[in-house]
Amino acid sequence: GAEAAGILADRGVECVVFEQNARPYGKIEDGLPRWHVKLRQKEYETINERLARPGIHFVPCTKIGRDVDFPALVREWGFTGVLLAHGAWRDRPLPIAGADAYAGRGLVYQNAFIYWFNHFPEKDYAGPRYEVVDGAIVVGGGLASIDVMKALQIEAVRQALAARGIVEDAIHLEHEGLAAGLAAHGLTWEQLGLRGATLYYRRRLEDMPLTDIPDDADAARRAKFELTRRRILEKAMQKYGFHVRPLMAPAGLLVEGDRL
Repeated sequence: GAEAAGILADRGVECVVFEQNARPYGKIEDGLPRWHVKLRQKEYETINERLARPGIHFVPCTKIGRDVDFPALVREWGFTGVLLAHGAWRDRPLPIAGADAYAGRGLVYQNAFIYWFNHFPEKDYAGPRYEVVDGAIVVGGGLASIDVMKALQIEAVRQALAARGIVEDAIHLEHEGLAAGLAAHGLTWEQLGLRGATLYYRRRLEDMPLTDIPDDADAARRAKFELTRRRILEKAMQKYGFHVRPLMAPAGLLVEGDRL
């Protein structure tokens, strides 16, 4: 929404940005794990700068369809156009019939999980709570899936260390890497007995969009970018102790009792 308003305002169009939340940062607010401090602050500043431009009016805490009638907005308010820029808050459903019946019972989607990971240490946190289980399965790809893998691994290690009376900080473990973090306490993966989470990706490792390949890249240049993608992924796997199984997609549901 801020991006679109900035583009229009630069062309002399007066814009009103309706935001359902109190703050205008969308998925930047809670879609990024809490270790992305510098990136989050940079995005905040960029959005603030756009919304502060002349000709842009920001209206917080106003949800279309709840606080403002959409047909009235289109026909009666006098706007020359209405642009829906509602972000990426809905996760892509797991593509298996009946899977969503297990949401919260073994099936957890990314947005809810990262929101929990960012806020559960807070004393006044009152949202959903999730149990991090060693050996979890993640289905997906791209940078968001790597963030989920890191969050799972970091929390599993923190819990295993806490069981030994060792208190460790999540952001410190993310920065140092889990192998180095364990070594600082004289421990190894084997001693903690952790299997690690596994990411199932429907394409090749080289296809995971961890870096962009220019549209005009020839075969040789494309191969170099694909090698870079593989190396980025392999480095993350080594640093955080998770596994990736390429060329695999879910085909059915495994259910025990009432849980996926």
